[in-house]
Amino acid sequence: MKKTIYIVSAFILACLAFSCEDKPSGYEFPEEEYFYDIPEVSVTENYVVGVSYDTKSRDTIYNVWWDAGATTTGPLLYTGNPELGEYDTKQDPDVMHQHLQWGKEAGIDFFILSWGGHGYNDTILAEWEKMWQADQALPKVVIRYDPGYRFPKATGDSLMEKDINGNYKPWMDSLRYDFDSLYQHVILHDFAYKKRDDNKPVMVLTNFTNSGHIISAYDFTNYLRSTVGNNIWIMGELQGRLTSPERWGYHAKNGYTGAVGDGYVNSDSIRSFDAFFITDVSTDMYERNMSLYSFTDYNYRYWSERMLPLNKEYVPTIMPSFDNTVNDANSGTYIIPRWNNQAYAVSSAKTGINFNFSNVKKNPYQEFANVAKRTADKNPSRIVIVYSWNNFVNGTSLEPTTEYGRDYLNYTKQFFKK
Repeated sequence: MKKTIYIVSAFILACLAFSCEDKPSGYEFPEEEYFYDIPEVSVTENYVVGVSYDTKSRDTIYNVWWDAGATTTGPLLYTGNPELGEYDTKQDPDVMHQHLQWGKEAGIDFFILSWGGHGYNDTILAEWEKMWQADQALPKVVIRYDPGYRFPKATGDSLMEKDINGNYKPWMDSLRYDFDSLYQHVILHDFAYKKRDDNKPVMVLTNFTNSGHIISAYDFTNYLRSTVGNNIWIMGELQGRLTSPERWGYHAKNGYTGAVGDGYVNSDSIRSFDAFFITDVSTDMYERNMSLYSFTDYNYRYWSERMLPLNKEYVPTIMPSFDNTVNDANSGTYIIPRWNNQAYAVSSAKTGINFNFSNVKKNPYQEFANVAKRTADKNPSRIVIVYSWNNFVNGTSLEPTTEYGRDYLNYTKQFFKK
């Protein structure tokens, strides 16, 4: 039986459990290749830590229960209570100042801030730059650029669509002007993060897989690069869980390939970016949960082995913990527990759900940190991305809470800085 390269699918494990009919006589599953302990990785050189950052601690627009339907409103519940309470950074710059101070305390190098057409002189960015100029040890900013605000409204239209004269339609020109302005007034400024090995400005591009509006990610990113003289390093954010380079157009034989016609491959995305990362390392599969760290390590190693020969990077993503049961009691996603000098038994008085994690003998965040360092050690950028700073709904937050204080700030600095 051929060993599948799509590790994310857990196909191999399913075959092990149900005995694949096509396995050759005498076949033995190479268990040690997929189930192994992650060794402790010491910090001999500082890693670059980037953290996804939200400007609100709650969804004040929809404010709905996750499992009650869009028509039912009510307060969202949190897996931890922020020390600052509920906030909106745009309304209170003191909140962001505290966040940046805490980020400095944790050794965070940059926060990833979403931007979707709200101007380079945005209040948050202006305040951020002013604060950073006063204390240049504060975290810098990396823009998560979402072109969705310029998506045409008509079904089937594309951002890359041209008129009969071969010129891009107005929405693409508007996007170009917006991007150039953001680049000149934010991304090139000193408070925006530049890659450590070559000083290239860093940006995250998200929402580029909307097939109805961005037909060719490669053409789209080339267009953006051309507006700024190609002086930018773009990380593609692959929203979702573990995936494979094949899904994004990679073919081991020649580096790239077109669509295979089965609706599974985004044909040219691999060529579009300088680096890739995912947003979620949680799982709803029992097999993967039982070997969470080695599965993740294997997937990251597989990506790295295929990206580095193409002069690209696979940037590891980790989460401090995960728990979405507070707002979705029926969630099938496995909890990644918090740690407080011992395995922290999750108990929610709001839902009545109780869990016992007495079998967890090591800080899950530390386990993930070691996975990340093994991958980042291969990359010139040495970037590790943590999801997230303040997603309290899914329990992935680093921001101090009344339950854990500054524990996760200290863990972050301990795991990634000398």
